[in-house]
Amino acid sequence: MLGYFLLTLLPIAAVIYVVWAYRKRTAERVAVSSKRYSEIFGSAASAPAASRTSHAPGIPPTQAPALKKEKLLDAQHALLFRTLASGLPEHAIFVHVSLAAVVELPPTLQGREREQRSRVLAQHAVDCLVCNREMEVIAAVDIEDGMNAESRIKSEYLKAAQVRYLRVNPAAPPGPDEIRILLFGQAREQSG
Repeated sequence: MLGYFLLTLLPIAAVIYVVWAYRKRTAERVAVSSKRYSEIFGSAASAPAASRTSHAPGIPPTQAPALKKEKLLDAQHALLFRTLASGLPEHAIFVHVSLAAVVELPPTLQGREREQRSRVLAQHAVDCLVCNREMEVIAAVDIEDGMNAESRIKSEYLKAAQVRYLRVNPAAPPGPDEIRILLFGQAREQSG
């Protein structure tokens, strides 16, 4: 009888041993993987999420993943924005707009070439975008003191999309009246 009892316990013990060995190996692999991850990405990545968001008094917090910029625009861009806003009060002015938001690729462009051009559009932005009240794009404006590769790319895409592209010299920025002349070709009378 004791023999039968041991024979029935033997398969159960074998299953328990297999499960235990599997869990042990899995835990070892997770530990090695975590250690490797920590070595690659630093100790902040291995800290639990709760310790990254809040910390105990006396313990310095880990570095934040992002910080708020002090100001959205630097002095030159702020001056350009104010000039556009005061010279074109009936228009909407947007800052740091991606070319992908302004230019649409033709539907005939497919495959790899479309993907590459979409990436180029996403990687480039204009400093200011001028739109009318119906949100139709009137012009793109950049602060630049000379032609470079990035401005050539912007110029090509904007010209193909029939969007006026104005480059403003930071050393001699135009005034509000001059900006109207540069964008529209003539000064318009302001109504009441």
